[in-house]
Amino acid sequence: MEDSDLRSDIVGAIVASLGSGHRAGDVAVAVICPEGAFADAPHWSPGPDFAAVGGESPESRCWERRNDDGTVTVVAAGVGPVPEVWTVTAAPEDFDGCGLGNSMHGITRMRDEPGAVIHRESYAGHPSEAVARYWDAFRKEWGVMPRGGVQEGAGWMFGHGKVWFYLDARVEDSGVLHRAALELCESFGATARVYPYNPDTKTYDGPDVHPDYVRR
Repeated sequence: MEDSDLRSDIVGAIVASLGSGHRAGDVAVAVICPEGAFADAPHWSPGPDFAAVGGESPESRCWERRNDDGTVTVVAAGVGPVPEVWTVTAAPEDFDGCGLGNSMHGITRMRDEPGAVIHRESYAGHPSEAVARYWDAFRKEWGVMPRGGVQEGAGWMFGHGKVWFYLDARVEDSGVLHRAALELCESFGATARVYPYNPDTKTYDGPDVHPDYVRR
């Protein structure tokens, strides 16, 4: 995307949001990479019947599967002070209180459930560890993480298999936002869509997800 086009779109979104009162001038940018941009990135999941807890993303470390017998199997990778991969099968209500949507480490509470079947294995050398290392390094380099998927069949809103990033900023930080979005576009052959803050919906006029705050 051309620098002048992105700058113009950001300014236009700021102007569109200036009369909104609270958070006036706030602006967000979705940076959308072409299909296959991260084809070489490592990927692992427990299997095709598992769904990531809290929504699919390259950062997913906790998955669940509904079983035919009415139980649920949850897999959490990187749990505990000496990291392990936990696979737990139990009745759905037994997982209440684990808080898995917020932290996968709550899976350790299942030790107190007498009906839970628990399998623990080392995280070191596990395929999920390689995934975590890759994306942790990416976050350190870029200050942002993808919101889209890198695996086949993800079905994300911007197109099959496309990775995308979502950034936002207050109006006074729009220059930082512009530089970060432009660098991502240039580095990954990406395009950008810019959205103003909408006070009526209390979110941006773009994808309804929590954005990353980029400070570079």
